[in-house]
Amino acid sequence: MSPDHVKPVVALYLRYYLSPSETFVYRQLKGVSDAFTPIVLASETSNLDLFPTSGVFAKGKGFLGKVGTRLLRTASGRYSVVTPGQERYWKRVIIEKRARLIHAHFGHFGLDVLPVARSLGVPLMVTFHGFDASSLLADDRYTRQLRTLFDYAHALTVSKNMAERLAPYGLRDGRYTVHYIGVPVEEFKFVERRPVAVRMEKGEPLTFLQVSNFVEKKGHRYTVEAFSRYLRDRPGDRLVLAGDGPLRRETENLCAAAGVGDRVVFAGRLVKSQVTDLMRSADVFVHHSVTGADGDMEGIPTVIMEAMSTGLVVVSTKHSGIPELVEHGVDGLLVDERDVDSYVEALRGLAAADPAMGRKARKKIEEKFNMGVQNVELQKLYRRAIDGTLA
Repeated sequence: MSPDHVKPVVALYLRYYLSPSETFVYRQLKGVSDAFTPIVLASETSNLDLFPTSGVFAKGKGFLGKVGTRLLRTASGRYSVVTPGQERYWKRVIIEKRARLIHAHFGHFGLDVLPVARSLGVPLMVTFHGFDASSLLADDRYTRQLRTLFDYAHALTVSKNMAERLAPYGLRDGRYTVHYIGVPVEEFKFVERRPVAVRMEKGEPLTFLQVSNFVEKKGHRYTVEAFSRYLRDRPGDRLVLAGDGPLRRETENLCAAAGVGDRVVFAGRLVKSQVTDLMRSADVFVHHSVTGADGDMEGIPTVIMEAMSTGLVVVSTKHSGIPELVEHGVDGLLVDERDVDSYVEALRGLAAADPAMGRKARKKIEEKFNMGVQNVELQKLYRRAIDGTLA
């Protein structure tokens, strides 16, 4: 392997490095480091013990900077404004480190660093993940700036559906790539399980699992309602809800009101090893994604990929890019958003599910949503961007 100093330097930009919910960014950073030297540009940093990497360069706005950029946003009608000090600092880092490419995660963070890239003539790549291609599109300031961003940067979308949503705002054919982020299959190993249909036929208890933040778009209320109705036929089964968030208490109250509090376990916020343990011991993974009242949507939830990698049967929704991951009746089951009747029928229908469904799910992840495979594709995109052959 070539020494670090001969590898092309790529600057990753996030306004905040790094939230525990954005592990996928860190996996990518590490996944390209055999061919590139990644550095990080940010406004603020946290969790550096969880996501250690060399070359983190942070420059905050400060109190006066925050006031100034807030006023400038109002006066200019722009969604994103950085301070002159931030812009100068990041330019200096890019020049000193000889960065050949800037890769920003999230559309609005791409707007932050666009002036830096354009001023230096450095190629810019921006990955869109979810709300930056859904609820944020209701903000006219954001969409106006997006058109400018798409004129300069190459966009990566984590689903085909997302690219279609961005098309009315200036995303053009040839100027974007659908890039599935994927999951590390070696960390989410396949578990040989007795088929769910066989276990149901024999009356054996099943464990259903959801791992996600307790926020509206994760659809917990519909899972609780459907599961409480399903329990009338299968009273010995249980549901484990792992994670935390603003709607956890409301969800606990819904369980109590439905009389299923003794069949639903709230596991709280977990580290990765605990999540993999839960996945290994579960039988079915549920994730009823919905479009939030503010228009917020998923990309393709990484946690569904992780569950499928372990061979779990997945019951989810026809939401955003999920149908690109889960093929109904083949490697999982899908229902319409908020359609509780169909959701209940899908849970009951597991009794007739293909015994090979979990194995087919694993095969799809290995072939198409494998982070190792996708990181190789990302390296190819980096090279093309640096060589000037990526539009």
